[in-house]
Amino acid sequence: MDYSKLPVFAEADVVVCGGGTAGAFAAKAAADMGKDVLIVEQFGSLGGTATNGLVLPIMHTHISENPQCSYISNIVRDKLNELGAAFNNGANFDPLVLKSVLETICDDAGVRMLFHTFIAETIVTDGRLEAIVVANKRGLGLIKGKIFIDGTGDGDVCVRAGAGYTKGNPETGKNQPISLRYLVANVDTKAFGEFIKERIEKTGINYGASYDGDKSVYVACCAGDNWTFGDLFDEAIKNGELDPDDRNYWQGFMVAGRENAMAFNNPEFFDDVDGTDPDHLTKTQIRGKQRILRQLQFYKKYMRGFENAYISEIASQVGIRESRNIETEYVLSASDLIRRVKFDDMFCQSNYPVDIHGKQLKCESNLTPVDDGKPWYEIPYRSLVVKGIDNLYITGRCLGAEFLAQSSLRVQHSVRASGEAAGIGAALALDRNVLPKEVDGAEVRGIMIEKGAHFII
Repeated sequence: MDYSKLPVFAEADVVVCGGGTAGAFAAKAAADMGKDVLIVEQFGSLGGTATNGLVLPIMHTHISENPQCSYISNIVRDKLNELGAAFNNGANFDPLVLKSVLETICDDAGVRMLFHTFIAETIVTDGRLEAIVVANKRGLGLIKGKIFIDGTGDGDVCVRAGAGYTKGNPETGKNQPISLRYLVANVDTKAFGEFIKERIEKTGINYGASYDGDKSVYVACCAGDNWTFGDLFDEAIKNGELDPDDRNYWQGFMVAGRENAMAFNNPEFFDDVDGTDPDHLTKTQIRGKQRILRQLQFYKKYMRGFENAYISEIASQVGIRESRNIETEYVLSASDLIRRVKFDDMFCQSNYPVDIHGKQLKCESNLTPVDDGKPWYEIPYRSLVVKGIDNLYITGRCLGAEFLAQSSLRVQHSVRASGEAAGIGAALALDRNVLPKEVDGAEVRGIMIEKGAHFII
């Protein structure tokens, strides 16, 4: 099929492909720089994993001042606080409210948004992305742009445009486990909190469970013996009420702005884990809902405080930790991360640990951190610039990084910063009529700081 003959649905200076966390931040940043921006998004809202995937809270950077490396994060935090939909300095948030906040700040900045639209193909000429082919209720059509930012979460646009990539654990070829998260409402959190205290006293194990009053319930249980709730899971498994995978990864948090609600970071799946395979995604949605309903019955029977609880929301988007990693002008390596390498063109600082689910990590003994008094690693701007495609950025968890490095930078503060940096970089490239790879990443960071982003200097 000659896609170039399709009707043109829209054109923009900057086309952001995917309106997840990174995509929303990229669009807002580019629009703030005066560019005409269009977001193309398959779901009916912005926020991606954080909203449609119900992934909360935002993890700490593990740096003392917890720098977010994003001025837009400050805007989002303040708006969530105004609406009573956040606590812990914005780290814990209401995912439903976050959808509206992201849409509002983009709308106010002049960003155009096109929801319920899938990206099917690309048109590339002489190493330049000319247009994306989209499908929606209008049919098939083209969206043309001067610069494109891939925020699809899986590097879909990059791959269709011909970019190189790696995928999965290099030792096994397999991706990290995936999850289907959910929210439970009408939990008597005070009663559950007291139950947690009783469990700690009864078992003598104080691990994976805490309660210190309002907004502070936390529970977890994974493989192994040293978990406060481990024996409850073991009993339910023995009785046929749960299966072993229900125990292998279970984690619950309070939800900001929702009294007596909890968010669960499970069930987790360990076999069919390819986030680019629609059969795997479909199976997770079907099996995940079955396991979620089973888990609710477990709570009701074994845990005080859940007697009248019910499932209030199940994620419409499967939680993918890792799929493709796109080849960029610089690919962040495991060595860079572990040795805490610093870059002149960095746009993000983080010391979030290597977080590989379902695998026991073994690092080479010669990879030791550099003792420079700055205990963090940095992500360079060049890891956002797609190699071989002149006008294409990659943002989010699939930016240019090796498998191990990606397992750390895949969290919210990093992907927010990646979108913001790409949006600013795209605007500078257009202003100066240069390629994205010719933009000075240090200047991008300088603009981020001028607008209010916090870095440790």
